[in-house]
Amino acid sequence: MIEFEGRNALVDVDDVAFTFESAENPRAFDKYTKPQENLDWTMMNYMLDEWRIRPYGFNNDLPKVIKDIIQGNSIAPGILKKKLQLLWGKGPQLYTEDIADNVLQRTWTQDFRVQNWLESWGYLDYLQKSIVDYTNIEGTFTKFYLAKGIRVNKPSIAKLEFVTAETARLGNHKNDLSNTARICAITDWRFNRIESMDYKVYALFDFQNPFKNRNSILYSNMYSFCSDYYTVPDIYGSLEWIRRSSAIPLILKALSKNSINLKYHIISPAKFWEDKSKELKESKGDKYTDKDLINYKKNYLRQVSKVLSGAENSGKFWHSIRYMVIEGHKILEEGWEIKEIKQNIGDFVSAQIKISDQANRMVAAGVGMHPALGGAGESGRADSGSEQLYALKNYLLTGIDIPESIIMKAINYALKINFPEKNLKLGFYHLPPEKEEDITSSKRIKNNV
Repeated sequence: MIEFEGRNALVDVDDVAFTFESAENPRAFDKYTKPQENLDWTMMNYMLDEWRIRPYGFNNDLPKVIKDIIQGNSIAPGILKKKLQLLWGKGPQLYTEDIADNVLQRTWTQDFRVQNWLESWGYLDYLQKSIVDYTNIEGTFTKFYLAKGIRVNKPSIAKLEFVTAETARLGNHKNDLSNTARICAITDWRFNRIESMDYKVYALFDFQNPFKNRNSILYSNMYSFCSDYYTVPDIYGSLEWIRRSSAIPLILKALSKNSINLKYHIISPAKFWEDKSKELKESKGDKYTDKDLINYKKNYLRQVSKVLSGAENSGKFWHSIRYMVIEGHKILEEGWEIKEIKQNIGDFVSAQIKISDQANRMVAAGVGMHPALGGAGESGRADSGSEQLYALKNYLLTGIDIPESIIMKAINYALKINFPEKNLKLGFYHLPPEKEEDITSSKRIKNNV
C-alpha cells in the first residue's frame, strides 16, 4: 500500500513501513542536515539588492511554518480562536482614562467625529486581521498613510492598513550595521530566488517625526528575550506537541484503513463446497467454470458476515476450508466452526488517545489558555461552571492589557495625532463575568438560549 501526501508518501508492506520525499532540486534536502527549529536565525540576514533583510525563522518562513502546523491540527485553531474571541470581548470602543479614589478607571464614550474617521477606512476589518496575527504570532504590521492635508501644513493620518506577517520583513540598508531595524520590505517570500522578487521597501514609523514619510510601517509586538527583531511566539515551544496531536488521528486512520483487524476465524468443511460445486456443474452444464464457485463463496460469506456483524462493515473475518480426515475407524466431525480472534488493538488505541489528550493540554498551555476556557480539559470531564468563571476572571485581570496595547498601538497613536484635544483611546470592551445565581432568572444563560 502506498498513500501519497503531495510529494511525500507512506509505504506500508507486510513487515515494514517507511516514508520518503522527492524533490526536483537536490539542494532542497540541505535543510535536513541541520536543525531547523532553533533560534540561531536572529543574527542572520539576506541581501535584497541594497538592503539587508532579517529572516523570520531559520528558513525565513516561521509565520508559514506556524500557520501550516496550527491549521493542520484539530484543537489548536479552536483554542486560538477562543483566545481571540475572549480578547475581542464586545468589540472595540472609545474610552478615556481617569483616576478616581486612587483607582484607574475607563470611561467608555462615543464621539461621532472620531467614529466617522475610523469607519472611513474600515477600522473593524483592520483590527480583526491584526488580532488574528497577534494571537498566532504575537506581533502585527501596520502601514500608515498620511493625509493630503500635509501639503497645507495640516498633517494627519488618513488611514491605517493591515500588513500580514507572512509578507513583511524588517531590515536595514547594507551600509547600516546597527542592530536596530530601519526599514520593512514587503514581498512574497515563498520564491526561491530572492533577487528576482518584486518588492517594496518602506521606512519604519518614526514616533519622533511621524510625518517624515508619506507611507511607513509600524511593527507592534511583544519583545522576546534576546531577540532584536521579531517576536518568538510562545506557541513556538509547543510545535512538537501540536505535531503529535495532529499525528494521532492519522495514525488511527491508517490503523482503521490498513489494518486487517480480524474479528473471527471461520472454518468450513471441504465437503460443503464440493457438494455446492457439483450442484453448480449440474445446473450450468458446460458453462460452469471455477469462477462460478468463487462467486458463490463470496455471496455466501457475505451472508455470514451480516450475521456476525453488529454494525455495517464491522464484521471482518478470516475464512479457511476444513477437510475431513479419516484415522482408522475414526472420522473427524465435519462442520462449520467460528473462532473469535483475541485482539490487543484496544490497548494501542487507548495509549494513542492518552497521548492525544496530553498533547492537547500542552497545546492549550503553550498558547496561554486555561484548559477550562480553551476546551482542552481532561477527556470525558466537563469543567465546572465555577472553574470556568474563575479562569475567565483571571484572564480578564491579567491576560488582555498587554495584548490590547500592542494591537491598538498604531490606531491609538493615530488618534493622538489626529484628535489631540480629545484624549481618546480605543480598547476592547468586556462585560464583567457574573455567577448565574447572582443574575435574575430572566437573564440567565439557560433561559436565553
